[in-house]
Amino acid sequence: MQELTKQQLTDRFAELVEQLNQRMHCQPPDDWAALELTIPQIRALMSLRQGPERMGNISGVLGSTLSSTTSIMDRLVDKGLVQRAPDPNDRRVVTIGLTALGDDAMEQFWRIGRMKIEALAEPLNAGELETVVTAMELLARASENL
Repeated sequence: MQELTKQQLTDRFAELVEQLNQRMHCQPPDDWAALELTIPQIRALMSLRQGPERMGNISGVLGSTLSSTTSIMDRLVDKGLVQRAPDPNDRRVVTIGLTALGDDAMEQFWRIGRMKIEALAEPLNAGELETVVTAMELLARASENL
């Protein structure tokens, strides 16, 4: 059997990652549709998981303009998922934070993702799963350098 070069292995690795991403994310389960959130709204909510943020910081995370981010936040406020509040350090600044309903929506989002991952692991036997976990641990360490 021919030994593959590092570049050939890297190319195959990239193909497999793209294939997995496509299969895991391109057809969201019906449960995600029930959340009635757009991808930018989900990304905005994810950015607020660590605590309230200024609009400019959220805009930077989303890679969007301040006016576009404001529109996203307006819709999330209307849904009761986020709330605006004055910054305790500077009353002129408004921060955006998750409401209890927003936190619940994010928990549901992560729970749905976790169920997809568990379904992916289901057909693997213990030895195969151990191999995958070892490889994923290597990838997690490699990602620390990105």
